[in-house]
Amino acid sequence: MTAALLLALTATPASAQPGAPDADAREQAFVDSLRRADPAEAERYVALSAARRDAIVELERARARFAAMPPELRGGSLPQLRQAERRYAERSLAILDFLEARDRRTLARYREDIGRLERVLEEHQRLRGELEKVLRGE
Repeated sequence: MTAALLLALTATPASAQPGAPDADAREQAFVDSLRRADPAEAERYVALSAARRDAIVELERARARFAAMPPELRGGSLPQLRQAERRYAERSLAILDFLEARDRRTLARYREDIGRLERVLEEHQRLRGELEKVLRGE
């Protein structure tokens, strides 16, 4: 699920249209999953995502204003366009930071689980050896 969101995050703002049915359904499923695991984390993600959507809208408006101007007048609106691009990048990075931190916590839990399973398998192997000795009459 996170990989799909990362792909959505790395899309250009023009292709990251808010309201795309597939993206909305995937994001809602992700948020629902987060809510089940940690409601506070889900709310944080929702806030970050909303801020990013706002930044996309702002960037699209700035680009449209810039494109609508005659070339000789565009220089004056360039700072606003660059600021909108920076806000989009900042908010996208905030989501990436959130996802990376979450994924790192998940990896740590998986590593702990793997360690526990390896210890169980080692214990099974030890018991197997003892039982095989009994079968051989040792």
